Amino acid sequence: MSNFQNEFSWSPSRHRMFDSCKRQYYFNYYGSWGGWDKDADAQTQLLYRLKKITTVPQLVGTVVHDAISNALNALKLGRDILPFAVETYAQNLFRQHLQESADHLWRYSASRYTNLFEHYYNEPFTETDQNKSANHISTSLNAFFASKAYATLQSAHPEDYLTIEDLTDFTLANTKIWVVLDVAIRRDKSVYIFDWKTGRERQADRHQLAVYALYATSQWDVPLPDLQLQDIYLQTNTERTLDLSPDDLDQTRIFVTESVQKMRALLDDPEQNTASQDTFPMTTNTHLCTTCPFKAVCYPDERPARQPTTEQDPVQLSLF
Repeated sequence: MSNFQNEFSWSPSRHRMFDSCKRQYYFNYYGSWGGWDKDADAQTQLLYRLKKITTVPQLVGTVVHDAISNALNALKLGRDILPFAVETYAQNLFRQHLQESADHLWRYSASRYTNLFEHYYNEPFTETDQNKSANHISTSLNAFFASKAYATLQSAHPEDYLTIEDLTDFTLANTKIWVVLDVAIRRDKSVYIFDWKTGRERQADRHQLAVYALYATSQWDVPLPDLQLQDIYLQTNTERTLDLSPDDLDQTRIFVTESVQKMRALLDDPEQNTASQDTFPMTTNTHLCTTCPFKAVCYPDERPARQPTTEQDPVQLSLF
């Protein structure tokens, strides 16, 4: 098995999973570790495959973020951005992912090809559902191009950009904290952070922006009063600005530190970052289980969709 070290770290999404279901958290961050290796045991490989499952709504969000990120990188280079071309790219990408999943290409590489929850668990996903998802993509991108945030970004110079969807980290509570900011620019003395959302508003979104503020103030040396934080909900064309006080930032540090402590407390060996499944109980909110990728493990009677048994070479799909 590949000799990679499973190092402990923290992120807003990791916290949300830990808070929702500790068994799912264990499967995602510990039980599935090493499952990409052909020499791993069958259970580990299964958990890794299930970890890579995504739902159609999650796929829609990924496609929209991918399209926006590509557009902003082109904008940064001074290229003209044509909204219809961006949407064409997104819709083709969406259909490609759907086809990958329908053809079960994930059997050849769980990390490379899309495996949709709706396909794997034989959930209803009709042509009408597909059209609704495509419309969701279209609505989201139209809202992006009509947003004040996009107008601000259009007037930015290449050197103003600090990040566009870069995976980066900072340290807090002796722990690596991972963040991915959708986009951040510096204009004069101010730093603007914009975060696109394709789903409904959640309180967790505010917590996420506050963590981004911790990153920005520590890594970019920007005073808190000069930091502009905004969630943009593309389905409702709603912009939410988050104003943080120094006390709010302190509370965010405490929030992250306490979350780290709770995660580490369940480990067998915090130094080695090892864990046992029995220490991480299943959630009592079984409604969450209905869309959990690991439900085939927790509820073996929930049979996944029948998978093709004939081996064949994976189809090489083009983007367009």
